[in-house]
Amino acid sequence: MLKSILSVLGGLVWVCTAMGAPGVSTGVADAGRDPQPDPRLGAMQQELDVLRQEIREVRAQQDSPWLTERRSQEVRALILEVFSDADTRASLLSDELTCYYDGGFIIRDNDTFLLKFGSYIQFRYISSSAPDTADDEEGGFQTRRLALMLSGYIGSPRVSFFVMPTFSRSTGLARLELGFVKYKIDDRWNIMAGQFKAPFHREWLTSARLQPMVERSYVNSQFTSLYVQGVQVSRQGDDTRLRLSVHNGTWGWNTDYEADRTDFALGARGEWKIWGNWKQFADTVGWSGDDGLLLGSAIQFDRGETGGGTATPDILKYTGDISREGDGWNLYAAFTGRHIESNGSPSILDADQWGAVLQGGVFIVPDKVDIYARYEWIDADGVAFKQSTGVTTATDNDVAQLITLGTNIFLRGHQTKLSFDVVHAFDGLPRTDTSTGLRASDGPSTTVRSQVMISF
Repeated sequence: MLKSILSVLGGLVWVCTAMGAPGVSTGVADAGRDPQPDPRLGAMQQELDVLRQEIREVRAQQDSPWLTERRSQEVRALILEVFSDADTRASLLSDELTCYYDGGFIIRDNDTFLLKFGSYIQFRYISSSAPDTADDEEGGFQTRRLALMLSGYIGSPRVSFFVMPTFSRSTGLARLELGFVKYKIDDRWNIMAGQFKAPFHREWLTSARLQPMVERSYVNSQFTSLYVQGVQVSRQGDDTRLRLSVHNGTWGWNTDYEADRTDFALGARGEWKIWGNWKQFADTVGWSGDDGLLLGSAIQFDRGETGGGTATPDILKYTGDISREGDGWNLYAAFTGRHIESNGSPSILDADQWGAVLQGGVFIVPDKVDIYARYEWIDADGVAFKQSTGVTTATDNDVAQLITLGTNIFLRGHQTKLSFDVVHAFDGLPRTDTSTGLRASDGPSTTVRSQVMISF
């Protein structure tokens, strides 16, 4: 820039000298006379001198070390200001705050705050062959489950919560499956309120992520109570576990208080651990080193809706089960009964129904690859009962028998696994159940299922 200024000024002086300014001698006619200086030329010289002096001062400042030092101080001050702001923000967080992974991503602040986040997806391909139906062959993909899991506590570990929204396999819309608050009274007793699993079938109480097969049994889908809203008191000792609940009944999932379609419902389940530990009975798989035996039983009574509104039946149901887990193998058996009473409504059919399950599995590659089999038997007593509505319809399929054969490939335990099975119904089925992929039919049917599951 300085060179440009000097260049312009130098050019200006040259032009004035070469072209001549008024009062400056430029020809022979002036010879012999003393030149008379023009005052304007002096003024221009003074301005030029001032500009030269300013240029020298600027050069001196650029070469001076004080300017470099001043810039360094400004940079250091800016850096200190940034770090000070970061320290101020960090001071809002406790020194005890930690983040880690343990069956889910966890943020924890000592014993005053914990948030655990997890998720899982089960994606399937199902092919169903049922010759005695309108469409003999059906097949396609299904996102059986996609769930988000949030749990933890705020203020104290004694007050915890669990929230699990899922997405409908048929519409993709979000819906609540589990959402409750639990208070730990002491080391054995706790009480919870909200939407939770009815304390009935052991299959149902075992998470879908931990099932030994592609899907729970057809018997479970026909007799269980799914999710209910209410209050439950639990006690777990060294060898026994008890659950007592008051809730809104078999079809009370995500309903308001005036639309639950029961007057009330009561449920109770007890379990006796003969030997083993409670942790191993979170699933029904026999891993290497497992050795345990668990007995369980449950009962539930639904008092159907009376007065105005849609009538629903009174239901009394009961179950008993046994779980045996050994070193690389497992056995499970359950029996369920249900009495359906019309509750004074001619549109409701009375029935006494029964169901039984016997299943087992063994690892052929320890903790990596297993094979399993399941046998099911149902006596529907001529009535098909829909769990979600309480509607009863007549059916000729009084007795149904099913057998399932399959295998699991455990890539990372239950967190990442591939599952394949084949389900054959010998005498038809009383009701379609899309959750299991099985369709109602008047004759034999065969369903092939494959599934990939990722969980974290």
